[in-house]
Amino acid sequence: MQSIYKAIVIFLFCFLWLTPLYPESIQDSIQEIIDNSTFVRIQKPFAVRTDRKTFECFTEHVEELSMCEKGCNKKELILEAKGDNRYGIQIPSAYAKGEFALVERQPNKVIYMGHGSAAVIFNFSGCVILVVDYATQTDEKGSYEEVRTSVYLKFDDPLLAVPAKAASPFVNYKLDKLITEFSTKTKEVVEYAYATGKSAQ
Repeated sequence: MQSIYKAIVIFLFCFLWLTPLYPESIQDSIQEIIDNSTFVRIQKPFAVRTDRKTFECFTEHVEELSMCEKGCNKKELILEAKGDNRYGIQIPSAYAKGEFALVERQPNKVIYMGHGSAAVIFNFSGCVILVVDYATQTDEKGSYEEVRTSVYLKFDDPLLAVPAKAASPFVNYKLDKLITEFSTKTKEVVEYAYATGKSAQ
C-alpha cells in the first residue's frame, strides 16, 4: 500500500512538473499570429473628432457600430454581442463571417483577436489580429483622437499562403478597401455620437 502511495505521489509530481501551470497566454497567441501573418496591412493615422471617453466607450462596445444612428447597415456589417467582450461578425460584401474578442487593453491601445472565413479570390479561413493605437492630439479646431489600425491575417492552411501571396496586389487592394470602409464608418459613428452626446453607454 505504501509503495502504491509513493508511486501516485511520484506520478503527480512528474505531471505537475512537466505540465505548464497555465495554457498558452493570450500574448503568445497574438505574437504567433503577428509573426506568421500571411498579410499585414497598416493604415495611415486618421483623425476622429471626439473625446477620449467616447472613443474608448466604442472600443469596449463594438456592437454599437451597427446599432446606433449613422451606424453600419446590415448590408455593410452585422455585429452580435455574445458577452465577455466577444462578438460575432458578418461582412456580406466580402462573404466574411466569424468571431472576435477584445483580448488586450493598454494605455492608448486595444487589441482584438478573431477567427473566421471569407472569400476574396478563393475561400479561406484564418486568424486575424486588429491593433488599434490612438493618442489625443490638438490642432486649431480643438482636440481629437489620432487613430492607426494594424491588421495581421494568418491563413489556417499554410498551403494557401503561396497562391495568396502571388495574388497579393489584388488581395491587398481588397483588404485595404475593406479596412478603409470600416474605419471611415467607425469615424462617422463615433463623431456623430460625440457631437450629439450619444455615447455607447
